[in-house]
Amino acid sequence: MRKLVLIIVLIAVIIISGCVSQQGKTKESSKLDVFAQCLTEKGVKMYGSITCSICARERELFGSSFRYIEEIECHPRGKNPQTELCLKKDIKKTPTWILERDGVEIKRLEGYQTFETLSEFSGCPFEGK
Repeated sequence: MRKLVLIIVLIAVIIISGCVSQQGKTKESSKLDVFAQCLTEKGVKMYGSITCSICARERELFGSSFRYIEEIECHPRGKNPQTELCLKKDIKKTPTWILERDGVEIKRLEGYQTFETLSEFSGCPFEGK
């Protein structure tokens, strides 16, 4: 009987900890969604390349929230390439983050960027993890 109670308690602990863990991920994901959406609303675009490992790290940093980031593909073999636009914008390395208003470049950052740096760059508030 004691063994059965112990097993039930262990199963309950595992189930509860799994639920708490998922809630944390949902809140974190929700914060990142809001942050990523703000970046796009402010006119921030990431010029990247399918062959760029740093770009891949940026995508991983945002996780599923990256779907809200406007990414311009600069590599001609990437999905929906905009190579001419990248040349016109004088993209020398990827990723390059550009803040634009009405099609006019305000400022840019090159290379890997943290949430904090992108927050300062864009004016979008970021509530840390």
